Amino acid sequence: MKKLKVKQIVVEPTAGICEVEGLRRMVVDGVERDFYILASGNARIMIPKEQIERRGIREPMTKEEIKKIFQLLKVPVSPTRGNTKAQYLGYREVLKSGNPQKIAKLLRDLYILEQVEELKGKERDIMEQARRFLCDEIVFVTEQSRTKVMERINQSLKSMYKKKVARERQRSKRKKEKAKVKTKGK
Repeated sequence: MKKLKVKQIVVEPTAGICEVEGLRRMVVDGVERDFYILASGNARIMIPKEQIERRGIREPMTKEEIKKIFQLLKVPVSPTRGNTKAQYLGYREVLKSGNPQKIAKLLRDLYILEQVEELKGKERDIMEQARRFLCDEIVFVTEQSRTKVMERINQSLKSMYKKKVARERQRSKRKKEKAKVKTKGK
């Protein structure tokens, strides 16, 4: 995304859906630069023109991309816990990226961890931020109600978890059957 247009709708990773209000030339630290002004609700965000791509500002997802997000949310995973501080910093980076696929994967991982053990406070906050970020953009693109989109996200996550549990049961059952066969053969 090279150049933004006034009234264009974009996604800014920290603010979500924004409208481009304009371009303003300003002198900052003795250097004259162009800044895009983005509006998100009552907030105004000024971003240097040359940082648009680096900051992850992009057009909203398409309806086809949203379908892929819901498919991604339904894919069972087995996340592991690592260094808590490093993991938290990684989560923050994913949120700051504004990348819907990465955020969906993060949400899916945290959902699994929440089912297995209680999330820590910061993890819970990150999970809710990820859920809200996806929900806000999907609501904007699909024009569905916030409640309906949130239900669909939650249903996708529940469906994924059920598949994961069913797979784990199948694996466990196969292991037991193999163990029985080995003991009978001796």
